[in-house]
Amino acid sequence: MKPFKHKNSLLYKITGKDLKRPSYLLGTMHAVCASDFLLSEKVLKALDKCSIYYMEVDLGSAQQIRLMEQQMSAMADISGGLSDSGKEELELILQNQFDLSVNEVNQQGPLTLINRMTIDAIDCDEIKVAEMELLKIAQEKGLKTGGLETALEQLDIAQKVFTGKEILRQLKSTGIYKELFDKMMKAYQSEDLHDLSILANDARFMSKRAYDILVINRNRRWAKSMPTLMESQSTFFAVGAGHLPGEEGLLQLLIEMGFVVNPVYR
Repeated sequence: MKPFKHKNSLLYKITGKDLKRPSYLLGTMHAVCASDFLLSEKVLKALDKCSIYYMEVDLGSAQQIRLMEQQMSAMADISGGLSDSGKEELELILQNQFDLSVNEVNQQGPLTLINRMTIDAIDCDEIKVAEMELLKIAQEKGLKTGGLETALEQLDIAQKVFTGKEILRQLKSTGIYKELFDKMMKAYQSEDLHDLSILANDARFMSKRAYDILVINRNRRWAKSMPTLMESQSTFFAVGAGHLPGEEGLLQLLIEMGFVVNPVYR
């Protein structure tokens, strides 16, 4: 099947294949500067037509949030798999860049370090998380919430991805993080999925192994679960924009399953 041609939109309407009602799929930037954050009218209109709001993990569930917080510090040593010289290099970079030791990062969990690297790249006093802002609106409208994966599944994925080798690789690339983030932000504001796809695949940003685990494998699992979620009710899905484009992106996978996927412009 011919790959889906990326349109300049981050919001897509899903119909066909005997769906009784349309559902919607939104690509987000998980964290942005508050001054750059905007929920467009088309997104709010789509959310208003739905009865359930699905995120990557259910941020509306106190149990899921609690499980994530409890397990963060239980993750493996971030220096695991590194040689002695690699461990020394990791310790030195952490100390110089974040005034942290490997032990301190282990206590907090590697995701805390990755989040801090992201926040440093954004370089802003006030950060907004799109999924959380959408959650507030969804709850005000009385929508139910759900997650495409559980908090424990998400932490297991992080454990597989953020090995000592990958973390050291990312830390050594922090100089380009801001450059890449700025480009991604411009592509996001233009709703340019083509450019977002190229940037998300940038080898300087993430290794192929990490990309396969974080993006491709999850896309396949999510695409399999989405039809059942859409069968009986209009569902609003919000996931990272990097999951939408590409031959193995959610848009293409849904089309190959027989759904009609159209960009929403207004």
